Amino acid sequence: MTVKLAQLSDLHLLADPAAIRWDLCPQALFDQVLELALAQQPDALLLTGDLVHDESPAGYQRLAAQVAATGLPVLAIPGNHDDPAQIREHFGEALLRLDGVTVIGLDSHIHGSDCGFLGSDQLQHLEQQLSASQQPCLVVLHHPPMKVGSQWIDELGLADANDLQRCILAHADKVIGLLSGHVHQDFSSEFAGKPLLTCPSSNRQFAPGARDFATDNKAAGFRLCEIKNGTLSSAVLRLS
Repeated sequence: MTVKLAQLSDLHLLADPAAIRWDLCPQALFDQVLELALAQQPDALLLTGDLVHDESPAGYQRLAAQVAATGLPVLAIPGNHDDPAQIREHFGEALLRLDGVTVIGLDSHIHGSDCGFLGSDQLQHLEQQLSASQQPCLVVLHHPPMKVGSQWIDELGLADANDLQRCILAHADKVIGLLSGHVHQDFSSEFAGKPLLTCPSSNRQFAPGARDFATDNKAAGFRLCEIKNGTLSSAVLRLS
C-alpha cells in the first residue's frame, strides 16, 4: 500500500485574502498550489510552518476552513512567522497515524526569533512517539536541522540539531525520513542517516546558495511524498 502526502510550506498568508506581499498575493498562490496538490490525490496534507505571516486569527480561521473542506487529514506545525497557540487551536495535535506511516510534527518556534529550537519537551514527545509506534515514522519540523548552503538561511537554523540527531539515531529502525520548510527551496540531503527534504514555498522562492537574502524566479510549488513498504520517495511539483 502506498501513502501519498502533500507537503505545503511557507504560505505567509495574511488576514486580508486580497492583500499583496512581495508583489504577490499569498492567498491566490496558495489556492493554486493547493489545487495542484489535490489533483495528485494525496491521503493527507502537511502544512510545515510560516502559515499566517501576520499571525492574525482571521488568517488561521480561513486556512483551517479551506483545508478542512478537502476532507483530508491535516497536520500543521508552526514556523517562525506563526502563533503556535492559534495553530493548536485550529488544527489540533500535530500527529497523524495513517495506514502505513505515522507522521510526527514538531514545534521549533521561538518567540521573537527567526531561529529554531525544539527543547526538552518536544524531544521527549518525539522520543515517546517513536518508542510507541508500530509502523514507520516521518518526522516533520519547520527549521531544517542542517545547513542548506545559503549563509543567511543557515544562520537561522535549528539550534539543538545535535539533540534531534541523537534521538533519530536512537530510533533509526523507526524513522524513514524528515521533512522541513523554512528555506523556500527544494533541498535534499541526509540527517542522522535518514533522508532530509525541504519544500518550495507556496509563495516567493529563495535563491539557493545565496550569501545574503535573495529571491528566485522559480514558480511556487509543493512536495509530494510517497511511502511504500517503509520507504520514502518524493518529487517537487510547481505551478506552470
